[in-house]
Amino acid sequence: MNEILCRACGEGTLKRFLELGGMPPVNAFLDESEIQKEKKYPLNLAYCPKCLLVQIEEIVPPEELFSNYLHLSSASVSNINHLKDVADTLNKRFDITSDTSILEIGSNDATLLGFLKQHTDNLLGVDPAKNLAQLSREKGIETLTDFFNTRTAEEIVKTQGLFDIIVALNVIPHTPDVVDLLRGVKKTLSPDGTLVMEGAYALETVLQGEFDTIYHEHVYSFSLHSLISTFDRAGLKIVDVEKIPTQGGSLRIFAKRKEDAGEHSKEMISILDEEKEKGLNNRAIYDQVENKVKNFKTQLKQIIENEKRSYGKLIALGSPARGIVITNYCKIGKDDIDYMIDDTPLKQGKYSPGMHVPIKSWNALDRNEKRTFLLLSWNYKDHLIKKLKENVESARVIIPFPKLEVQEIG
Repeated sequence: MNEILCRACGEGTLKRFLELGGMPPVNAFLDESEIQKEKKYPLNLAYCPKCLLVQIEEIVPPEELFSNYLHLSSASVSNINHLKDVADTLNKRFDITSDTSILEIGSNDATLLGFLKQHTDNLLGVDPAKNLAQLSREKGIETLTDFFNTRTAEEIVKTQGLFDIIVALNVIPHTPDVVDLLRGVKKTLSPDGTLVMEGAYALETVLQGEFDTIYHEHVYSFSLHSLISTFDRAGLKIVDVEKIPTQGGSLRIFAKRKEDAGEHSKEMISILDEEKEKGLNNRAIYDQVENKVKNFKTQLKQIIENEKRSYGKLIALGSPARGIVITNYCKIGKDDIDYMIDDTPLKQGKYSPGMHVPIKSWNALDRNEKRTFLLLSWNYKDHLIKKLKENVESARVIIPFPKLEVQEIG
């Protein structure tokens, strides 16, 4: 392959360690008339030997991915509960008052800002999706329809001033020019302000073979080492970090302007030591990933064939980005899955990217028919299995990660 320099540090030459083939944009759900015009793009994963940042090689223009977005923060009860927990965490940590100003980057349909509105009206959302920005405004949340970067940061400071808290949940890993976004954060952050970021943790997802967090929207999979390096280039310093269970394993980062930051927390030092012990800077940890992914594909295909022989075509639970990656890489399509059930009204009646499986609501289920379900939204396992029990008498459920297994319910 042609040499590609790291997008964050600009110095390391990327080393490819996983090829997932051609992949459509994972949130581009289709009407039947759009199937023939669907685009796919190469999806290869590499890492930077200098700053250790895991990243995809080929970038799809963000305008193609985010301008009309069908993932809703409010479509999943589990996600709503997580965002409520985030709001409670922010309130507890920062003692939010009516004077506190909060900016959310990638605010989606303003579910999080809606919870924070209980404490302050000084709220601003920024999101490039016009359809989502309109939903946010209907909730009374001021929203700028644009990508967040140094340009928009300067505009925001002119009209809104500086912000005490800036929140970016699973959006910084989605931004190709991540350093420019973080420089925009520095421009917009008050001297005492804090950036709160969440993103999938490479050490607990990708490097364990959980490849379903890899897609074109998700440009980066961060480790704490790579985050420190990336933030430093933008004039920011990470001061604290928490491990959280979302996305199969994520980091929640707290960062400040470098000139206003204190020392690293004990938890942060502990995680850095753990990354070193697990060999994050060792090529071998990356070389093992491809075999893990190929073995998963072989095992999952065999399980599906066995289940089809007994119970017919499967039904998928959820059609999340991670599920679209699994079905496309493993070539699980209409011969294997009857349909996908998803709570998001914007997806229902459409077809899944790549494999073109129809999306339906829970009403499609036959309560008395025993089927096997493929749990694509496995990170919301407890909630979805509970809901499945309410809709069918009995079923078998294939759970892809963190351990590939089949469970019997009912």
